[in-house]
Amino acid sequence: MDRTAPAPTETTVVALGCFWDVEGAFGALDGVVRTTVGFAGGQASTPTYATIGDHAEAVRVEYAPARLRYATLLDRFWSLFDPGLTPAKRRYQPLLVPQTAEQADQAQASRADAIRRDERAGRVEIGGGFSAAALRHQKHTLRRYEDVTAALRARLPGEQAFARSPAATLATGYVSGHRSPDRLADDQGRLGLPDDAIATLRTAARRHGRWSAFMQAERAA
Repeated sequence: MDRTAPAPTETTVVALGCFWDVEGAFGALDGVVRTTVGFAGGQASTPTYATIGDHAEAVRVEYAPARLRYATLLDRFWSLFDPGLTPAKRRYQPLLVPQTAEQADQAQASRADAIRRDERAGRVEIGGGFSAAALRHQKHTLRRYEDVTAALRARLPGEQAFARSPAATLATGYVSGHRSPDRLADDQGRLGLPDDAIATLRTAARRHGRWSAFMQAERAA
């Protein structure tokens, strides 16, 4: 996957709470190439995890438009959005941050549809910039699984490459429980991981599995 990542790609930014789980939820989708956690939606300069200011935790999603439509990413967003959950802090504010005029039109339309279903969807903000978080925050969930990360790092030139690795992105989807372990039979060759690391992904996916809620989005991708 790291050697054959598709090009060209497009990007968008979403925020739905803690960015580590959101990174896994979007990284699990077919057609997503890379994910980067960071901060969006605020005016404070140089936000960090400790000094986030008025920003929200967010994820930049890089995807292959030939394989994945922006509309499918919006479907994933709204499947994760809980209208009954009011964030206790600004850092967990839900956001859609379109990167093109076409994305902006679709984001506005999707929010309007969501509001017709539940007016509380109106608290989702649209717009803003994006600032990447420090490298130690990238692929944070995956870092808990040392055999997987060691196998990935052995073939990558450094920490930046690990953070941007398509294989690490997909593996994060598994360990976060957002991609069915049944997909590993097809994904093992693309991931290029040894059998013990694949076994770790399967165990984690089963333990944390939340993939059933996203099967409709998977089929639409």
